[in-house]
Amino acid sequence: MKVTHWNAGDAACGALIVGLKRQLDKVASGQLLHVTALSAGAPVDLPAWCRVTGHTLVDADHPKYVLRKKDH
Repeated sequence: MKVTHWNAGDAACGALIVGLKRQLDKVASGQLLHVTALSAGAPVDLPAWCRVTGHTLVDADHPKYVLRKKDH
């Protein structure tokens, strides 16, 4: 399985979510995206975004997150 990494740095809220969507657009369905997100809001923003979009938050240990892109 191919694993992709993205360092979001300290991108917050809107910039974090827009960047995350762009990164997931590059990943095949079912694949993992490892994210480093330093923003203080990431522990709330990333799980909420996953619930809304249907992607799976596999692991969350701020600032490291693992998301699985939903199958289409």
